[in-house]
Amino acid sequence: MPDAGERVAIARLGRPHGVRGAITAHADGPTLGTLEPGDAVTVRVGDGERTLVLAARRGEAPKAVVSFEGVDTREDAQALTGGSVLVDASRLPAPDDPDTFYVRDLLGFEVRCGDSLVGTVTAVQPGPANDALAVATAEGEAEILLPFTADAVTQVDPAARVITLRPGLL
Repeated sequence: MPDAGERVAIARLGRPHGVRGAITAHADGPTLGTLEPGDAVTVRVGDGERTLVLAARRGEAPKAVVSFEGVDTREDAQALTGGSVLVDASRLPAPDDPDTFYVRDLLGFEVRCGDSLVGTVTAVQPGPANDALAVATAEGEAEILLPFTADAVTQVDPAARVITLRPGLL
């Protein structure tokens, strides 16, 4: 369950599109496609953040063209290039598959192999075939990568915030 007020990135802003302030948005999931004109979002560029109101959206994920109220020129749009579009986490749809998780929900999970504590998930690294869990070891000596596959992971318990690996994996 997301924390109240928690914001998540749903898209990255690319290059300006045309001369009237439109800009490309590269979606990180399905949420960008649910935004309608009049919806407020936060745009983070570098260390700065601005609340902007969506004026229009054309196209769908993974790449759409968006425009914001008050962003009227190519130069205005250029100033947003490289920024992240953030929305309240409550706007994210629940995953359809019970075996699908948002990366942010896995961070901080304890990883166990049998009765042994391996460590804590610090990141999820995308890969061409499967994702890998970056785990800070319990001893704090290193970070290891573990495959996030059905062969390696026998159970994910969101309530307990524990990921269990198959015996003998390590």
